[in-house]
Amino acid sequence: MQTCQHCHAGHLHKKHIPYANWHASEFVVVQNMPAWQCDVCAYCELDAEVINRLLPLLGPVTRPDPTQPRRVLKSTTSATDPLRDELDPDRRRA
Repeated sequence: MQTCQHCHAGHLHKKHIPYANWHASEFVVVQNMPAWQCDVCAYCELDAEVINRLLPLLGPVTRPDPTQPRRVLKSTTSATDPLRDELDPDRRRA
């Protein structure tokens, strides 16, 4: 078991976490990413081997371009969708 490099008191345990970062100006989320978390301070670091395999697929880590407008995802349900009306009681028709 590895000792935590952050607090030097705890031990790192394997855990799966979501990974989220900007790659090539796109926000990418990868679920169930292997990571190591300290049992004392909760410091978390991603598994280096997995990151080395993932980065060639995603490209380098970047920051979003603040000069570009952000895209807004449109809802897949229409305003007249009966299922949407059932799920949202405030939208029910009288």
